[in-house]
Amino acid sequence: MHADYIPHSDEDIQSMMQLVGVSSLNALFDTVPSSILLDDARAKAILTSSALSSQGMTEIELVLHVKGLTSKNMVYKSIFLGAGCYHHFIPSTVDYLAARGEFWTAYTPYQAEFSQGFLQAIFEYQSMIASLAGMNYSNASLYDGATSLVDAIIMAASQNKKRRTVLIAGQINPFYGSTITTALMPRNITFKQIDMTGASGTSGESWAEKVSRSMTEDVVAVVICSPDFFGTILDVASIVDAVKAKDNGVITIHCIAEALSLPLLKSPGAAGVDIAVGEAQSLGIPMSFGGPALGFIAVSDAKLLHKMPGRIVGLTREVNGGERQGFTLTLTAREQHIRRERALSNICSNEALNMLRAAIYMASLGSTGLRQVARINVQKANHLKAKLSSIAGVTCINTGPTFNEFAINVGDAVTARRIIDACEAASILGPLDLGSLDARWTGTLLCCVTEMNEPRAMDALVAICKEGIRP
Repeated sequence: MHADYIPHSDEDIQSMMQLVGVSSLNALFDTVPSSILLDDARAKAILTSSALSSQGMTEIELVLHVKGLTSKNMVYKSIFLGAGCYHHFIPSTVDYLAARGEFWTAYTPYQAEFSQGFLQAIFEYQSMIASLAGMNYSNASLYDGATSLVDAIIMAASQNKKRRTVLIAGQINPFYGSTITTALMPRNITFKQIDMTGASGTSGESWAEKVSRSMTEDVVAVVICSPDFFGTILDVASIVDAVKAKDNGVITIHCIAEALSLPLLKSPGAAGVDIAVGEAQSLGIPMSFGGPALGFIAVSDAKLLHKMPGRIVGLTREVNGGERQGFTLTLTAREQHIRRERALSNICSNEALNMLRAAIYMASLGSTGLRQVARINVQKANHLKAKLSSIAGVTCINTGPTFNEFAINVGDAVTARRIIDACEAASILGPLDLGSLDARWTGTLLCCVTEMNEPRAMDALVAICKEGIRP
């Protein structure tokens, strides 16, 4: 292998391969299944047999070729799938302003004198997230909801390095669960999902009582998922009170997978939590086949602020005593750059473009608009929940209040599959089959309803469910 832009000589490469114990560069990819791993011969065969071989394509041919490829995508009339990625309306202002050339960068602007516009956008985003969460400080964003939870747990664990157990109240999104397990296993942090009968706790105990009874001397943090994976809204404040009454040194983390619930529900700050984290994809970011997304994190305590990963932009004034204001990077953990073995996080940047979209979205709607959209989500979800629950053979497993998601049991896996297939045939992206994620949830569907779901689409889903559960 040789290329002018690769500084290593053949001797350097051989020396490095010998050091790591491999005989060829291809051996570095032995964990990739051979069926999808391309060697040079196969790659050349694919290239020479494609439409881009030899002379390439004219612009007209290329446009037609790409349109032909995109026509294979399924465009659904209505979407009832959520589970962490949500279909919301995006105002035209978001696409227009985010597409301006000066915002096209994935990097945090270090040279403040050249980046005042973008630094202000980050500052406004931080301010709006802090306001929504009812917290004092927010950073410039993280990668997604799952990794923001990882960093929140690391922050909590840094406060007491002798404790290594994290309790989880509310059903955590399985994808979040796998992420925190993978990322934090090397740190010897263990997780305990508090078990409650049903989706919202029907064991006779409240979540607060169950959490308090589950706490041990090794617990460093309690993660409260609300709304949880099943869509149930927990009484976060009562859980926080119970945790602090049992052990004031335990850090409470509120994990919010649907940021649009924040304008309507009691804020994490008002509930007394130490760290608020979650997924902000709902704020002006399209579903885009599942990503990229946008993680947020906010705290109220200055001690936790200094443990926060990523970037924080602040407002300052001229050094000569002038009145002109300016924006600059205020806090950043240098260990992430020069002493990486001591870093609490590997987050060295932020999700800049998606952060910008979220800021524009929140500014476009304002506090009143955000509350209105959140209220519409609740109203439509409750309407569909009541309609589906009235069908013989359908049971809603949420016994508590919900936001824009809820779970229904339709009996068995065959019935669940029949309903989802019928939705597909009707050009509807149906609910999530929870049985595909966990055998305990066989026959259970997770439904999501947003402002984008029209009444006739909800009626169609009700009709499909009625037909699907018939003997």
